[in-house]
Amino acid sequence: MTQRKSLKKFILLILGGLVAGFSNGLLGAGGGVIAVFVLSYACADILEDRRDVFSNAIAVMLPISVVSSVLYAISGKATAQGFSLFIIPAVLGGIFGGFLLRKTNPYLLKKIFAVIVIISGAMMIFRG
Repeated sequence: MTQRKSLKKFILLILGGLVAGFSNGLLGAGGGVIAVFVLSYACADILEDRRDVFSNAIAVMLPISVVSSVLYAISGKATAQGFSLFIIPAVLGGIFGGFLLRKTNPYLLKKIFAVIVIISGAMMIFRG
């Protein structure tokens, strides 16, 4: 890899990380979507398996989400009542999804991810 290409990747990863963190802090969401897109472009040549983009994005989102969650809790925007019934099924779903990740075709994963992003965006636009 040339120095120029390495510098472009470095800058992309730094800027992508800033945008993902900003999005997550401002909107409480979206950082993972940005992380997947940036990592899939910047790290495509070093990942053994295209599915590793998704697992790397999740690993990146953990500290970003923890910081955002703490800031939301401090400001009184997050309450235990709001997420207490949601957290256990979400963790179980994450375990199940993580198990299926290695068994699912990377091409299919990209399509599923794209559909979820499109549906989420449409819902946000049309439901206001």
